[in-house]
Amino acid sequence: MQIKRTDSGLLNSNMYLVEENGHAIVIDPCMDLSDAAQYTVDYLLLTHEHYDHISGVNEWKKETGAPLLCSSACAACIRNPRKNLSRYFDAFCRMQTWIPVEDLEIRQVSYSCEADQTFEDSLEFHWQGHTVTLLETPGHSPGSIVIGIDHTDYFTGDSLLEKDETGLRFPGSSMKSWESIGKQRIHSIPDGARIWPGHFEGFTKKERQQI
Repeated sequence: MQIKRTDSGLLNSNMYLVEENGHAIVIDPCMDLSDAAQYTVDYLLLTHEHYDHISGVNEWKKETGAPLLCSSACAACIRNPRKNLSRYFDAFCRMQTWIPVEDLEIRQVSYSCEADQTFEDSLEFHWQGHTVTLLETPGHSPGSIVIGIDHTDYFTGDSLLEKDETGLRFPGSSMKSWESIGKQRIHSIPDGARIWPGHFEGFTKKERQQI
């Protein structure tokens, strides 16, 4: 299994292409379609609904015909430019803490897309000899999830970043949901697992890592 990370150009958010046997899963699609024709894309997955993580969904669906799979809460938000924060992306950029505001190119957009498949709480399926597990981790956003592959690689979106605390001050964020559900599930990721976060480089989860 090969994993390719692409910087979306929006707040250094990441798109991941997971490849095996000429088939691929694309996580948090961005506008970079350079790999779209090289693989049979079986799924598009979202770690959560914020615009910087969904900006290429419509283009990837059109180019590959792959279905979009996400949590039910995420599916409800990506339809609405206000709930996916694209309508307020300039303000969203100023609220985040991981990139200095003066380094940002602020964009005003109004974006929406549609899910083809949804789940609630958790979902597990087999893909090209691998076990893929989707688990809701609400807190940063209502639709946040973690995507695990074979219990060794985890795509955590903005629910686990290496050097930044989980953002809980955005519209739709919930400290209550994070403390009661999301944080506990992130803590359950085994030590030594490879973490592929929503922003910046991947890292290895360490014992008692600050979350």
